[in-house]
Amino acid sequence: MSFRGGLWRGSASAILPVADLSRAADFYRALGFEVEIADVGGYAFVEAGETRFHLSESADLDPFVHAAMVYVYVADVDAVHASVTLEDADALSHDELLRRWRTGESLARIRPVRDEPWGMREFSFADPDNNLVRVGTPLTR
Repeated sequence: MSFRGGLWRGSASAILPVADLSRAADFYRALGFEVEIADVGGYAFVEAGETRFHLSESADLDPFVHAAMVYVYVADVDAVHASVTLEDADALSHDELLRRWRTGESLARIRPVRDEPWGMREFSFADPDNNLVRVGTPLTR
Protein backbone atom coordinates (compact mmCIF):
# COMPACT_ATOMS: atom_id res chain seq x y z
CA MET A 1 0.00 0.00 0.00
CA SER A 2 1.44 3.37 -0.92
CA PHE A 3 0.64 6.51 1.04
CA ARG A 4 -0.30 9.60 -0.89
CA GLY A 5 0.10 12.04 2.00
CA GLY A 6 -0.76 15.13 0.01
CA LEU A 7 -4.31 13.88 -0.47
CA TRP A 8 -4.87 13.62 3.29
CA ARG A 9 -3.60 17.02 4.38
CA GLY A 10 -6.24 18.93 6.26
CA SER A 11 -7.76 18.50 9.66
CA ALA A 12 -9.69 15.88 11.58
CA SER A 13 -12.34 16.11 14.28
CA ALA A 14 -13.26 13.52 16.86
CA ILE A 15 -16.97 12.85 17.32
CA LEU A 16 -17.97 12.31 20.94
CA PRO A 17 -21.22 10.43 21.63
CA VAL A 18 -23.48 12.04 24.24
CA ALA A 19 -26.79 11.07 25.81
CA ASP A 20 -28.02 14.63 26.32
CA LEU A 21 -26.77 17.21 23.83
CA SER A 22 -27.92 20.18 25.90
CA ARG A 23 -26.09 18.94 29.03
CA ALA A 24 -22.93 18.22 27.02
CA ALA A 25 -23.06 21.64 25.32
CA ASP A 26 -23.43 23.36 28.71
CA PHE A 27 -20.49 21.36 30.08
CA TYR A 28 -18.14 22.37 27.26
CA ARG A 29 -19.33 25.99 27.33
CA ALA A 30 -18.50 26.10 31.07
CA LEU A 31 -14.96 25.00 30.17
CA GLY A 32 -14.64 27.95 27.77
CA PHE A 33 -15.50 26.34 24.44
CA GLU A 34 -17.88 27.80 21.89
CA VAL A 35 -20.65 25.35 21.01
CA GLU A 36 -22.84 25.59 17.92
CA ILE A 37 -25.88 23.32 17.81
CA ALA A 38 -26.50 22.09 14.27
CA ASP A 39 -29.83 22.88 12.60
CA VAL A 40 -30.52 19.19 12.03
CA GLY A 41 -30.67 18.51 15.79
CA GLY A 42 -28.77 15.99 17.85
CA TYR A 43 -25.40 17.31 16.68
CA ALA A 44 -23.06 20.10 17.76
CA PHE A 45 -19.71 21.63 16.88
CA VAL A 46 -17.32 22.46 19.75
CA GLU A 47 -14.47 24.91 19.23
CA ALA A 48 -11.80 26.87 21.09
CA GLY A 49 -9.10 28.38 18.89
CA GLU A 50 -7.68 25.59 16.71
CA THR A 51 -9.30 22.87 18.83
CA ARG A 52 -12.42 21.43 17.26
CA PHE A 53 -14.53 18.35 17.82
CA HIS A 54 -18.16 17.31 17.45
CA LEU A 55 -20.89 16.00 19.74
CA SER A 56 -23.45 13.48 18.50
CA GLU A 57 -26.53 12.70 20.58
CA SER A 58 -27.55 9.07 20.98
CA ALA A 59 -30.61 8.17 23.05
CA ASP A 60 -29.38 4.62 23.77
CA LEU A 61 -25.84 5.63 24.75
CA ASP A 62 -24.07 3.34 27.21
CA PRO A 63 -21.18 5.53 28.45
CA PHE A 64 -19.18 2.48 29.51
CA VAL A 65 -19.32 0.99 26.00
CA HIS A 66 -19.68 3.89 23.54
CA ALA A 67 -17.33 6.52 24.99
CA ALA A 68 -14.71 8.10 22.75
CA MET A 69 -11.47 10.06 23.18
CA VAL A 70 -9.93 13.27 21.93
CA TYR A 71 -6.45 14.71 22.56
CA VAL A 72 -6.10 18.48 22.89
CA TYR A 73 -2.68 20.11 22.56
CA VAL A 74 -2.30 23.33 24.56
CA ALA A 75 0.49 25.82 25.25
CA ASP A 76 0.22 25.62 29.07
CA VAL A 77 -1.28 22.40 30.40
CA ASP A 78 -0.93 23.51 34.03
CA ALA A 79 -2.97 26.67 33.42
CA VAL A 80 -5.67 24.70 31.62
CA HIS A 81 -5.79 22.13 34.42
CA ALA A 82 -6.16 24.90 37.01
CA SER A 83 -9.14 26.28 35.06
CA VAL A 84 -11.08 22.99 35.10
CA THR A 85 -13.03 22.30 38.29
CA LEU A 86 -14.30 18.72 38.39
CA GLU A 87 -14.38 15.90 40.92
CA ASP A 88 -11.16 13.94 41.47
CA ALA A 89 -11.36 10.80 39.34
CA ASP A 90 -9.56 8.73 41.97
CA ALA A 91 -12.26 9.54 44.53
CA LEU A 92 -15.03 7.91 42.46
CA SER A 93 -15.41 4.12 42.45
CA HIS A 94 -16.72 2.19 39.47
CA ASP A 95 -19.85 1.39 41.50
CA GLU A 96 -20.42 5.11 42.13
CA LEU A 97 -20.03 5.87 38.42
CA LEU A 98 -22.56 3.12 37.59
CA ARG A 99 -24.99 4.52 40.17
CA ARG A 100 -24.64 8.00 38.67
CA TRP A 101 -25.22 6.70 35.15
CA ARG A 102 -28.36 4.83 36.21
CA THR A 103 -29.77 7.98 37.82
CA GLY A 104 -28.82 10.25 34.90
CA GLU A 105 -26.11 12.11 36.79
CA SER A 106 -22.92 13.45 35.24
CA LEU A 107 -19.86 11.19 35.05
CA ALA A 108 -17.48 14.17 34.74
CA ARG A 109 -14.20 13.87 36.63
CA ILE A 110 -10.53 14.90 36.35
CA ARG A 111 -7.06 13.43 36.86
CA PRO A 112 -3.93 15.36 37.93
CA VAL A 113 -1.20 16.67 35.62
CA ARG A 114 1.71 14.27 35.09
CA ASP A 115 4.89 14.11 33.06
CA GLU A 116 4.53 11.07 30.81
CA PRO A 117 7.35 8.90 29.42
CA TRP A 118 6.22 9.64 25.85
CA GLY A 119 7.31 13.25 26.25
CA MET A 120 4.08 14.98 27.19
CA ARG A 121 2.97 16.80 30.32
CA GLU A 122 -0.73 16.02 30.44
CA PHE A 123 -3.93 15.44 32.36
CA SER A 124 -7.25 13.96 31.42
CA PHE A 125 -10.86 14.46 32.27
CA ALA A 126 -14.06 12.62 31.49
CA ASP A 127 -17.08 14.57 30.32
CA PRO A 128 -20.62 13.91 31.62
CA ASP A 129 -20.97 11.00 29.17
CA ASN A 130 -17.62 9.39 30.06
CA ASN A 131 -15.78 10.56 26.94
CA LEU A 132 -12.08 10.97 27.71
CA VAL A 133 -10.43 14.30 26.90
CA ARG A 134 -6.65 14.25 27.28
CA VAL A 135 -4.90 17.62 27.40
CA GLY A 136 -1.16 18.03 26.98
CA THR A 137 1.91 20.10 26.29
CA PRO A 138 5.17 18.64 24.94
CA LEU A 139 7.90 18.42 27.59
CA THR A 140 10.92 20.55 26.87
CA ARG A 141 14.17 18.65 26.73
